[in-house]
Amino acid sequence: MSRLCTILLSLIICCSCCFGDKIEYPTKALTIIGASFAYPENGWFELACEELGCHPINRAVSGTNIKDIALQFSELGVFTREEMDITESLVIMFTHDLDVYVDGAVYGDTLSDNPSNAECFDYVIRRYIGACQALEFDRSSKWYGVKGGKPADIILCTHWHDARVRYNTSVRQLARHWNGVARLCKFDEQIGFTMDKPDPKTGKQMSVFYAHSDANANEIIDGVEYGWHPKRGRDSEIQQKMAQIFCDCF
Repeated sequence: MSRLCTILLSLIICCSCCFGDKIEYPTKALTIIGASFAYPENGWFELACEELGCHPINRAVSGTNIKDIALQFSELGVFTREEMDITESLVIMFTHDLDVYVDGAVYGDTLSDNPSNAECFDYVIRRYIGACQALEFDRSSKWYGVKGGKPADIILCTHWHDARVRYNTSVRQLARHWNGVARLCKFDEQIGFTMDKPDPKTGKQMSVFYAHSDANANEIIDGVEYGWHPKRGRDSEIQQKMAQIFCDCF
């Protein structure tokens, strides 16, 4: 077993230690990591999991970024062994408008001192794949003895609409780079509106009408106002639409 697999296995075992009553885990789950567009108050992920018959494990935290998760993988691990066992797909939704893929870039097994968004995405994907493979050698895992461990399946997500062109373009490149492991949930193509066709009556971007109505509802990109955070809650039309789009990935 390689040194990297040994380290990953140790991280999984350490994270799986529990105190008190034993936690009862379901048999099938989807796990999401991300920031404000993914955390539970939105509702789309939980709605989609209900439709798909999967338990939702939502680790998204508003205000975080991919570097936070990369550092957790580097230092402490992110998931318990039980969560690793039952997670069928890892969903990643950090849609900050930055490049998440650099063509031809080569990254090491450890994070650099000041990692870019692209390096952190690469690191998280590789560490998750390694953690799945390490389950082959974990006697407490249902994947013990299975050649190659658990098959890694990662779902990358575009922004909820198409105005964050830099991110949406580079996440497509990232998905193509990891073809066979990662696939793409194309919210931007299927949300029902596009930045190329503003509202004919007001001239405003359609995303503004679907944004949460608070002080942080909108953002300015290249001098144009767009919707920032979509209206939240399970009853929200936009959250239900996102849940439907996500389900279509399966």
